[in-house]
Amino acid sequence: MRFYLTFELEKSSLPKDYRRIILSYIKKSLTEILDGRYYSQYFKDNIQKDFCFSLKLPKAKFTKDEIILEDNSIKVLFTSDDRQKTGLLLQQAFMKQKNKKFLITNQNSITLKQIHQQREQKITSSKVIFKTYGLCIRDHNKETNKDNHYVYSDEKFNEQLKVVLKNQISQTGFSKDIVDSIKFSPINCKKVLVKHYDTYVDTTVGSFLLEGNPLLLQYLYDVGMGSRNTMFGYLDLLTQDL
Repeated sequence: MRFYLTFELEKSSLPKDYRRIILSYIKKSLTEILDGRYYSQYFKDNIQKDFCFSLKLPKAKFTKDEIILEDNSIKVLFTSDDRQKTGLLLQQAFMKQKNKKFLITNQNSITLKQIHQQREQKITSSKVIFKTYGLCIRDHNKETNKDNHYVYSDEKFNEQLKVVLKNQISQTGFSKDIVDSIKFSPINCKKVLVKHYDTYVDTTVGSFLLEGNPLLLQYLYDVGMGSRNTMFGYLDLLTQDL
């Protein structure tokens, strides 16, 4: 399921780590529906989530501390795998927040105004062109508790991409062998440094060709792709007519 939320801002600006804000909004929404019984389904420990979101910020200006927007509205795009009816649950949770202010800084807030449905696409091809708004591929060292992040131009990117995807699908019923045939080919990509909480993360932004099993491609399209897929994995399908 794919849909987007339209928010009105008190001021036409956002903190640079806006993903954290949207994640907090999702958590608040889930705690206030059905006595919060579904919160732990998505936010207990490091459970793999079956949804992701992204913001599109056309004509935004990035300063040292914040993002200056063209006007006082934003769109937050969501996509989810429907096997657990996650999309419907999220929409019900968001409906209860409609027209309620949610503080994002001491001087600013967002208010949900509309929920819009989007057309879903069925992937039948083994070759698709996706667009990403910040693909994150992380290698976490448990001994040092430090991260390395790889972008499309790095020598180890494809190797680590497969490691990340095998971990991502480990709880989904897919065989890890299905990832071995995945092939990533950049088309029009660039490296973008993104603020994430108190650090900065190297991400890949742009369009790329992804080849693999159509069922796996559909899954990645539905739930997001890569490390921290909930906040960084959102994909738009540009074409599969190749």
